[in-house]
Amino acid sequence: MSGEMAHQVKDFLDTSGRQYAESPLPACASSIAILSRLPDSKRLYNSRLLPRPWTVLLFSSLFLASGWMAYDNAPIDGAGTTAAWSAIYCIMNGSPRKLGKLLRFGRVAPLGIVGLAAANTVTHGYYYLTMPRSKEEVEEFKRLKGG
Repeated sequence: MSGEMAHQVKDFLDTSGRQYAESPLPACASSIAILSRLPDSKRLYNSRLLPRPWTVLLFSSLFLASGWMAYDNAPIDGAGTTAAWSAIYCIMNGSPRKLGKLLRFGRVAPLGIVGLAAANTVTHGYYYLTMPRSKEEVEEFKRLKGG
């Protein structure tokens, strides 16, 4: 059963996940979703439940830059950047204790943002790690490396 499920997940990541990772929309959606938490992070600055305002602005701008990379004909690099920053966002803001407290207070938006970041980590990370680079990029890398 688990082998069949793994095969289905791999097929999904190779088809729909690839289209998802090549699009700049997930990174831009993450940027907008994180930026929407700015008023709450300013108001609840000392609660330690929400990210600090400077963290919200930093992550929002980094996700926007990742989306621009995907839009500007560099989908592999944009996917790698989105995956890396999504994983960091999940590590910083996805602790079960913090999310449990937010759910008790009726705040589900941060849980949704962490879920979006986790989905971006998986899909964009898989795309970045499995997509072959073009021959021109490989040759340029070898030339710059001196090999």
